[in-house]
Amino acid sequence: MTQSISNKARTPLVAVLLAATFVSACSSTPQSAGNSNISPNTNSYYQSIDSGCEQDALDRDSFAQQSGQEVQYLASAKALQRCVQGIQFPKGHPQADQGLRLMALAVMNFVKGGDLHAANTTLRKIQSRFPNQDLYFADYSSFLDTATALLNQKNLSSQKLITLNISPTLRAELERNQYWLSH
Repeated sequence: MTQSISNKARTPLVAVLLAATFVSACSSTPQSAGNSNISPNTNSYYQSIDSGCEQDALDRDSFAQQSGQEVQYLASAKALQRCVQGIQFPKGHPQADQGLRLMALAVMNFVKGGDLHAANTTLRKIQSRFPNQDLYFADYSSFLDTATALLNQKNLSSQKLITLNISPTLRAELERNQYWLSH
């Protein structure tokens, strides 16, 4: 009896880690963009993402992926956040997509590092700073839906889970997890 209780307690964490590993394809293809701080269509000036900060954060991410250590993922996530901290990304900002990608990678690294509170906080920041924007993985699943499913799986009904644009593998794992938690 005690073994099944400990297995039930571990199931959500295992599901999150498996799903985070599955969706890590987002982090393996960072988009490189120039550091122009002038919009091509207007004379407006925008704050730029520091290229040195970005490269350091992406190097930390690469090291974290190689080592697989939670502490390295957390260090990478915090470095990624620092690169976009204080930068506003209004409509037309030439680095808005780059900022969104860095923040999305931070969310995934917080998940892989086990800091789900920081991942949720960063996800909410993404949703407020980049309204109506999303990223898509190689299988065309949605980053926002995937992150929502990973971080809020306890609050998702089976009907809501069906409506999310997530990978079939993640959906099956979450459904399996929900089944075993309810039985």
